[in-house]
Amino acid sequence: MRFLLRPLVLLALASCLFSHYGPWIRQKVPSAYSAGSQELMSRLPALADGRVYSQPGTSLNRPGFLPRHDLTPGAIDPRVAQRNIARTICRRGYTATVRPPFAFTNAMKHRLMWLYGVGGSIHDYELDHLIPLELGGCPDCETNVWPQPRNVFPGAREKDEVEDYLHHEVCSRAMPLAEAQREIAPDWYAVYKRIHKQRTRRRNERKE
Repeated sequence: MRFLLRPLVLLALASCLFSHYGPWIRQKVPSAYSAGSQELMSRLPALADGRVYSQPGTSLNRPGFLPRHDLTPGAIDPRVAQRNIARTICRRGYTATVRPPFAFTNAMKHRLMWLYGVGGSIHDYELDHLIPLELGGCPDCETNVWPQPRNVFPGAREKDEVEDYLHHEVCSRAMPLAEAQREIAPDWYAVYKRIHKQRTRRRNERKE
């Protein structure tokens, strides 16, 4: 009987400790590790930092076609400016040179799905840069990425259309870079609707 009682006492004690310290342990233990990207992985902020991060994921709203701006307001890359767009965002292949490695983005995707309180498979979401890399968005700032739902309207395909449009406008010198960043960050869908309204008007004008 003594041999059975001791494991039961230890089990009860472990359960009590985990109920109190389990969330803290889960927050502090890194969710992913890559030897090739250890420096970037160390930049992932702890979940316990700040009032928003202390809330359980299930209490947060599900993302729609726009991100939560308290979590994802957008952030720019200070290395990109109007004066150097020809050498940066308007140069073919530029985004591949600044995109973070998969180990980093995959860990951040899991983290943001928790913060946004979304369920389902990780493959149901795309880790989207709110201010895209092709418009000088910060590649590895958590405040510039969010779990964008796939296979919905409006969704990733429509936002890509907005990104391509604004990128063309900036690189053709029709729009300043800062203006394009301000356009897409607060409401990218408003830009999408404006683009299609303009295209519809032009088609109608050609018919007349």
